[in-house]
Amino acid sequence: MLPTMPARLCLIMTLAAALAPPLVAAKGTKSPKDARVYLISPADGETVTGPFIARFGLRNMGITHAGDEFAGSGHHHLLIDVDDTMQAGEEIPRDKKHIHYAAGETEARIELSPGKHTLQLVMGDSKHLNFDPPVVSEKIMITVARPNGEQEARATRSVNPRSRLQSRAAAPLELQSAPEPTADMTKSPESSDFISRVLTGAK
Repeated sequence: MLPTMPARLCLIMTLAAALAPPLVAAKGTKSPKDARVYLISPADGETVTGPFIARFGLRNMGITHAGDEFAGSGHHHLLIDVDDTMQAGEEIPRDKKHIHYAAGETEARIELSPGKHTLQLVMGDSKHLNFDPPVVSEKIMITVARPNGEQEARATRSVNPRSRLQSRAAAPLELQSAPEPTADMTKSPESSDFISRVLTGAK
């Protein structure tokens, strides 16, 4: 027996709901209009030495701790050398390339290996999910240089100690000859007068 029209309609709607992808679950928290995140420092193309301070900027949005659900607010995440594009509602990983600032920090001390690195900021909601649409900064590239002291130390360690000994052995020794003794150097004026008086009989 075929089901009635209302029964068939209910069956079709049930099947459609079961097969439909969970679009609502894939979306993140709605981001505020015109929200913008950016790096204040360092600047794109800048060369830094050793550990440096990265400062985060944000407009048309508030900063809060992770777990605090305040409308129009989130917290920073710093992406280091990350090439992947994150989607709305996607969870932000927690590893060495995705640094979470869950306490609402707006600056951080960063230490990277010497060389070129990319930096990018992304705002996360209370559950570390990307906003919808994502609030992501432009990606910048910086160069981390070695400290001068480290370069000098490396240059000193690279010198072969044997070559130093050879250079010292090859260098001629400069000997200074002692001056010929003279009467002025061997006799004081008093002794000269005494000898003259003895020889002449003068008193």
